[in-house]
Amino acid sequence: MYGTLRKNETNHFLLKEATLIAPQAWTNGRLFDTGLGYPALKESINDKVYGEIYLISEEQLHRLDELEDYRPNDRNNLYNRKKQVVFYDTGKIETYLYFIAEHQETLLKNPIESGDWKLYRS
Repeated sequence: MYGTLRKNETNHFLLKEATLIAPQAWTNGRLFDTGLGYPALKESINDKVYGEIYLISEEQLHRLDELEDYRPNDRNNLYNRKKQVVFYDTGKIETYLYFIAEHQETLLKNPIESGDWKLYRS
């Protein structure tokens, strides 16, 4: 999780029963501030984004899909959920990430050069 789902962020309550796998993780992607109180991730092989990794249940995944306005095979999604390798101190894991849908990229206002939403907001 790279934005408002991270520990001490506004939507972290949705992960209260999830298992934290790694408090510090990174993957390829470019992070942007939307100006709406949350960041958005765009696919990029040249940039890194930082966050946390959680093990979640199917029910929690459904709640996250609702938060991220994602529905499988829907062309009107705000985000698209895709699997991608994420790295952490002791290894790597393939996990789901939410990437901004191409038709929603007008929401991308300011690039977050550090790739870290928490660092950007502090």
